[in-house]
Amino acid sequence: VLVAGWNIATSNNIYLTMNYLNNAGFVAFLFGVLLFTGILAGSYPALYITKFQPVAILKDKLKLGGTNYFTRTLLGAQFTISLIAIICSIAYVRNARFQEQYNLGFDVRGSIISWLNGEQEFSQYRNALQQNPDVISIAGARSGIFSNRPHKPVKFESQEAEVDIIEVGDNYLATMGLDLVLGRDFIKDSRSDEKESIIVTENMASLFGWKDPLGKEVILGDSLRLIVVGVVKDVYTQGLWREMDPMMIRYILPEKYDQIIVSADPDDVAAVNTDMKNKWSSLFPNRLYSGKMLITGIQEVTDLNKSIMRVYAFLALIATLLSATGLYTLVSLNIIRRMKEIGVRKVLGASVYHIYRIVNMEFLIILIIAFVLGSWASYNLTQAVMSSIWKYYQGANGYSFVIGIASMLVVSVLTIGYKVFAVATMNPVKTLRDE
Repeated sequence: VLVAGWNIATSNNIYLTMNYLNNAGFVAFLFGVLLFTGILAGSYPALYITKFQPVAILKDKLKLGGTNYFTRTLLGAQFTISLIAIICSIAYVRNARFQEQYNLGFDVRGSIISWLNGEQEFSQYRNALQQNPDVISIAGARSGIFSNRPHKPVKFESQEAEVDIIEVGDNYLATMGLDLVLGRDFIKDSRSDEKESIIVTENMASLFGWKDPLGKEVILGDSLRLIVVGVVKDVYTQGLWREMDPMMIRYILPEKYDQIIVSADPDDVAAVNTDMKNKWSSLFPNRLYSGKMLITGIQEVTDLNKSIMRVYAFLALIATLLSATGLYTLVSLNIIRRMKEIGVRKVLGASVYHIYRIVNMEFLIILIIAFVLGSWASYNLTQAVMSSIWKYYQGANGYSFVIGIASMLVVSVLTIGYKVFAVATMNPVKTLRDE
């Protein structure tokens, strides 16, 4: 499927590749926009220049107009757009760091999951993987975090709520890095734990209002009674994309395994995944390796943040250059229009600071208005975009606003500072002399 120049492969995985040049209609649209913008941008100065009087030009008596409300509005809009783009790009950089370091409640950076068929394959594969010294821990499961899992109603007294249910084997909590805060883990090969024990997340305990969750009894389905023996910290089963669901963990024995979970150091996880793939090909040559590093889910978040940040950074660069050019032009016109006034003030003893202030006051007001509007708009824009993508994120904050406004101030000072200073220190005789 080709959408706006993007090739999208619809399968189990989605791949996006830029391919604009093969879409003739899209290329024609871009050239049309460029042509229309060029004509529109050049129309006003062309019409304005046609009103100049040739005699005034030849006598060097041409009086250029200064700023007006229209040009001030355009300048303010340019600075507002520039500030929005700068603040948004900074906000997305900070959000990327925030989400990379976000604690999802399990070891997302060092865990690998692979699917298999039954206890025999699990034992074969586990024995082969244990030969790798980089493998820290191995566990089995039937359904787990970041994999298909039931979502069923659970009753406690008069309350009922739907929760995620995962079914795991020995050593799952340690392998996945789940943090047990109350109670105990499952007992190895315990039939009673398999039939009646559960471990719940803090979110599930809070959902039912349990201050002391241990020993609480819930009913799954119509009659299956389960007793809470442990509590783990919240697990973000939906990642950062959607709100986490309350979750309970049940115990199963090896004959029900259809997943193997491997834990490794984050620095070694890619090498361990490669070793798992090689050993899978050796043990099960007729089936494709189905392993998945959980870090790939976090990488998708990071890549999305970087892509959005690049768009805003590019927009910020272009808008800032246009703003600086417009500001320099308007300052120059304003200075030309007030050259004699500046000369008179210099003769009467005005200081450089006084000249600097009277020349730049109107531009300072424009900048202040642009900063207020840009800050307000960027805050709402980042909130709207981020909340439509993620449930857990860090929007634009004070740091983003300070850096954005400071950047625009630096650009403004560098754009007009030298020219205004040169005029303010000029000999007033040159400005008052009239041939």
